[in-house]
Amino acid sequence: MAAFPEEITCLTVTVEQKYESEVYRSQEGRHILHNLYRKLLLELEADVQVAERMVKTGFGDTHVMLYGHPEGMPVLVFYGEYALNPLAVRPLVRGLDLTRMRLVVPDPVGQVGFSSERRLSFSREEYGEWACQVMDALELPSAPVLGYSFGAGIALQLCETSVLRIERLLLVVPSGLAGVSDSGITRFIQQAQQKNVLTEEEVKKALQPVCPFPQEDVTNALRMLFLHARVSGKAVKCFSRKNLRKLNAPVCVIAEKSDCLFPGEAVIGRARKVIPYLRDSHLLATGGSHCCLFGPDAADEPAGCFGIMSDFILNTI
Repeated sequence: MAAFPEEITCLTVTVEQKYESEVYRSQEGRHILHNLYRKLLLELEADVQVAERMVKTGFGDTHVMLYGHPEGMPVLVFYGEYALNPLAVRPLVRGLDLTRMRLVVPDPVGQVGFSSERRLSFSREEYGEWACQVMDALELPSAPVLGYSFGAGIALQLCETSVLRIERLLLVVPSGLAGVSDSGITRFIQQAQQKNVLTEEEVKKALQPVCPFPQEDVTNALRMLFLHARVSGKAVKCFSRKNLRKLNAPVCVIAEKSDCLFPGEAVIGRARKVIPYLRDSHLLATGGSHCCLFGPDAADEPAGCFGIMSDFILNTI
């Protein structure tokens, strides 16, 4: 498969002196998070081929990262809130078979990254429309889709707005299926932003319910996000069988039993009720809570999980 046209290896961002942002708390914070994004991206380039594009949509410019073999199968990936693209995909880059696939990962509009800073609305189905327009701009008539955490809600909304664009759907520790419980993180971020000071130990303590094995660079990145990004505080809706009735692509759901945000047994139980063609489901028991894919590299279960994910995406099972 030919490489995407007009790929670029470096993106120059022009920052105006005066601007109002729905994403960043200050212009200085915007610079800090953009620099952190670039640093994390440089570190990933040691593991995988990287390219990037900027595309136009009706919701504003969208920055798209491309990870993996240029001739590999394009796989559209949506990731979670309070995340940076190269950090969110790092487990996928290191675990999936990127000799045979290429991850196409847009920075969601209205989230930290290099896309437009306009917030989108789930209630008006803007995320699904935006995702479809990104596919149009990339000349992707259809593709396998991977939705991770909050990104699963985006993928599920794409099922509502443009179901024929999805060849296969992989949902990992997904939002949008079982009701989210309150981990206290949003409240913690709001309190931290009021005092504008946040220590590494405070972040580790706050993350303990969702990430019991925090890595130093992950903790530092989240500390910067918590301090400098605006908090949306909006949850993804739970999708019903009626919402997904037209979905006829095979679906695989991977959930974590100890996930305090989207409890694994509840997620899989509801997936069986609302997803018409649920091909497979896997309940992990890593003790890794929501951030199970960021667990120790030697963990057997996450390693096996990546094999299942690669086989499903590539349609080898």
